[in-house]
Amino acid sequence: MRNFKLEKNFIGNEAWPVIPSIFVKGIPGQADVSADNTAEENEKIIQSWKNVVVLKVASDKPVKFYLGFSNYAAVSYLKYEFETDMEFAMRIGPTDNRYLAIPKNLDDEIKLELVEITTEDDPKYKDIVLV
Repeated sequence: MRNFKLEKNFIGNEAWPVIPSIFVKGIPGQADVSADNTAEENEKIIQSWKNVVVLKVASDKPVKFYLGFSNYAAVSYLKYEFETDMEFAMRIGPTDNRYLAIPKNLDDEIKLELVEITTEDDPKYKDIVLV
């Protein structure tokens, strides 16, 4: 086997840009989505999840990025461009998830921070985006 990493000197951060992520444990006892459901049925289940994770995305300069998540089966992202230095919330389902901030230009550096785990009706966050 050729050791491609060493052969091409793919060592260090320049060769391995970081996509920041935050791990959040699922909340047991909630309904879960299923591949057997329609998209509408799954969305109804997702909208029933009242717990959310509030996240902050920041960088040294304005950077366009996508929101995403990873569970045991797949990595998904929303095909909508956001710009850094914002807070947003994503729902917490019954399974563990990793929430992602994916820079449009993968070489741009951004930071992702967990602000708080709360509920969708928390008045502190009434003006942020809930995805």
